[in-house]
Amino acid sequence: MRVGTYLGIPVKVNPLFFALLAAASLLGLLPQALLLFASVLWHETAHVLTAKLHHLDVTEVELLPFGGVARFEALLQTNPRLEWRIAAVGPLSSAALMALLYWACRIWAIPQSLYEFAMLANAGLALFNLLPALPLDGGRMLRSVLVRRRGFRAATELAARVGQAVAVVMCCWGAYTLYRGYFGGATFVALGVFVFTSASSERKHAAYVLMRYLTSRKTAIRLQRVLPVKHLLAAAETSVGEVVQRFEPPAYHIIWVMSPDGELVGSVGELELISALLTEGTQIKVGTVVTNKV
Repeated sequence: MRVGTYLGIPVKVNPLFFALLAAASLLGLLPQALLLFASVLWHETAHVLTAKLHHLDVTEVELLPFGGVARFEALLQTNPRLEWRIAAVGPLSSAALMALLYWACRIWAIPQSLYEFAMLANAGLALFNLLPALPLDGGRMLRSVLVRRRGFRAATELAARVGQAVAVVMCCWGAYTLYRGYFGGATFVALGVFVFTSASSERKHAAYVLMRYLTSRKTAIRLQRVLPVKHLLAAAETSVGEVVQRFEPPAYHIIWVMSPDGELVGSVGELELISALLTEGTQIKVGTVVTNKV
């Protein structure tokens, strides 16, 4: 559900958050729930600011009880190193907030119960988001490593399966603790269900990422009618990932490929190159995807 904008970006709040606030209010724990909300907002702001620092357009932010999802206009998956940075800054920001809270508690009188809850909440956010499970930060970090060799679709498939396995373990642990009479196990069950369904959604979404990118680029060409063209020259043994990092939107790119002997082999267009990258991975050589041979 959309609730407004933040830093000029539309913000949605997952219905689970409202359920959490309602339950907390009934139990007299509304201040703790609001602290959790603020901690999640801090966590997600770190992602947004890092993206803006790298000149990426964030189209939407969705806040979840244990993190959030920032969605980008650019195809972030074509730059695994950047995706890793943006994902890693989330848990790091939660750890940094814990350090700030520890320092603030030494200067100002903060209620001990709220201080302990805030520390626990941010530690939980950091550790939970480090799990190698999509769509959590740890899952995106795992995918950014896998995508270099496997391609986006295969890497997302594997990272999502790992996430589903982690979710099953969480549900089993939660069920076991409930059986032993510890009602806190319900939290693990709920989080496990959330991670499992979210990972399944990521797997389904992966099949449409390439289509979305190609469609958006074709639409841009059709609507603008004329786009600047940027020519790049790459050695045949250069990886596709290296070439894509030289792209400068909104220009359309044509890549000329040169053999080790210094002769032109041919050329390949931007759309064909991105298609190969998402299918085969960033390490595939540009010489193998030439479409227009000289």
